[in-house]
Amino acid sequence: MIMLKDYTKRRNELLPLLPQLFDVLAENMREIAPTGNSLEDDYAIWTQAMLNELEKPEKHWVLAFVEEQLAGYVLYRIVGDILHLDEIQVAKPQQGDRKIFPGLIGKMFYDANKAEVTAFYSYANKRNKKSQGILQAMGLSVISETTWSFQYYGSFTAAHAWFRNKYSTCGK
Repeated sequence: MIMLKDYTKRRNELLPLLPQLFDVLAENMREIAPTGNSLEDDYAIWTQAMLNELEKPEKHWVLAFVEEQLAGYVLYRIVGDILHLDEIQVAKPQQGDRKIFPGLIGKMFYDANKAEVTAFYSYANKRNKKSQGILQAMGLSVISETTWSFQYYGSFTAAHAWFRNKYSTCGK
């Protein structure tokens, strides 16, 4: 059974879970975007960044659990009428299960729809072809790039329609 838990504005409850979030991220990014740092250094850098993100009231933290084990998470912000997808990670054992990803992204779209969002912004590592493909399938287009990533922007309505069409049979 999958359980989604919203930790938005619940800093003290989320702090003890940060190591688990990092473990999911590190496992997923090991092949896609190795940093060249030690795991300990990456953890220290990532943790400091997350502690900074925890101070932002617009940041949403939604975690998915399977039998009390972290199975994935999504971090996003709603700023004005723009949804910013900052990060979505699904633990390797649950990738492709058509449950965790749709559950997380569905919660994000639900919140954004309630907030009357009209635009969608995200980014993907240049080496992460799967994420790039998903963002493009959602109707987002590359608007700029950095050394490591592409920035995407597009219509929230189109992205939400993609989600509904692709996952309408997932048992929302």
